Amino acid sequence: MTDITYETRTSGTVIRGHRTGLLASFTAYCGQFVEGAREGQQIATRYHALSRLSGVDLASRGLTRHTIARAALTGD
Repeated sequence: MTDITYETRTSGTVIRGHRTGLLASFTAYCGQFVEGAREGQQIATRYHALSRLSGVDLASRGLTRHTIARAALTGD
């Protein structure tokens, strides 16, 4: 039986190997996917909270209705 060797880069980590490397690569991909979904949910939650504030409350935070999206995305 021939070993198949490959190289995969995930999150700055190089994984080398054959069958166990494929599992590690898939697991890393799933972890990144979940992390991205969690981050997206946090952005949506921040946006929703900011969008419910009045103009005066936004101004006290240094925001306007036009800057809510940037603030939600950056977490400012």
